[in-house]
Amino acid sequence: MKVLHSLWVVALLVLMGCSGLNPRYPAAPQAFAEDRVDFSWSHFLVDGWQPGDGAVRLRPAHDEARLYAAHIDGTVVALNNADGRVQWKKTLNPWQVGITLHRDQLFLLSQTGDLVVLDANTGAELQRTEWGISAVSPMVVQGNQIAILGQDGALRLWDNTSRSWVWIYDSEQPVLTLHGQAQPLFYRDALIAGFANGRVVAFDLLSGEIRWSHRLAQPRGVTDLQRLVDVDVSPLLVNGRIYVAAYEGQLMEIIPETGEVRWRTELSVSTNLATDDALLFVANRTGELFAYDVNSKAILWQQQAVAGRPLTALTVQGDHLVVTDRRGYVYAFQRSNGQPVGRLDFSGRQRFTVPAIADAQNFYVQSMQGLLLKGHVSAPQE
Repeated sequence: MKVLHSLWVVALLVLMGCSGLNPRYPAAPQAFAEDRVDFSWSHFLVDGWQPGDGAVRLRPAHDEARLYAAHIDGTVVALNNADGRVQWKKTLNPWQVGITLHRDQLFLLSQTGDLVVLDANTGAELQRTEWGISAVSPMVVQGNQIAILGQDGALRLWDNTSRSWVWIYDSEQPVLTLHGQAQPLFYRDALIAGFANGRVVAFDLLSGEIRWSHRLAQPRGVTDLQRLVDVDVSPLLVNGRIYVAAYEGQLMEIIPETGEVRWRTELSVSTNLATDDALLFVANRTGELFAYDVNSKAILWQQQAVAGRPLTALTVQGDHLVVTDRRGYVYAFQRSNGQPVGRLDFSGRQRFTVPAIADAQNFYVQSMQGLLLKGHVSAPQE
């Protein structure tokens, strides 16, 4: 393996250096004029646990009734969405990446490389299969097939009926990568994924043959740090089109069936995209927020209220865009015009490194320290 797991920390420093940020980050943004963000309940997975500055990035998952979360120490818990009460709790193996919920099953990857499947209703262990791999992001499940991106740069497709690998694609890995949380995307009879070499590739599900491939970013500079070109953004399907972006590269719209590029623009992106099907929401590497009209590609609004902050993810929640911050802030913006509507401040106590998840009324976030909380944006006062 060319890439060391610890190098992701160096890559984060690159993000700061390339964008002119101080390693300590700028001072906290000024308070917003409105303050309509609050949380209904919070829950600590493990009391008193404090991580270093390592990659503790375990995504939660949820359905209509429960929020599911895992902790690096091996804890897995199901909480009632309404009040945050524990419905079941298990302590198993330490985990690598977050939870994937498919139907009534939870899929996890242990730090020893085992695929573990739990019953979402009871927490009972249904399956344990030795894979022996390390991953950069939660697996993606469709039917009996599981796709996962490894830290070695390989994309693997697993058949959970035959309990065997269907195919494995080994991508060319640069010496240094961001090691983010980009996931592959199932689309009909294809699997689409972005790689650390700056390419997005579509594969035939049955054979693993490449259907099309595009380079979103071209390495530049002399040092490995200067030549970072990761496609660190999960491909996003919007109205039959695929949107994908790269660090130090392009934001691109692609027709998934043919691979035809319909639109592209120069933009350096390292956080996942978000959409409400009418607007495409993007944060560039310096923390500026953009809303693109998915039809005209015009920028409908641009917001610099959190510019310079170490943003980690964007999530659409109802009429709002929820943005998490590595230094302990959760922000909310009006989806239609980008106006700030409030924030939560956990600076100095929590760090948010994974996307929030949302339903029609609420959003849920998990911190590196194992804090889970249910947040909401209240209606404006008359």
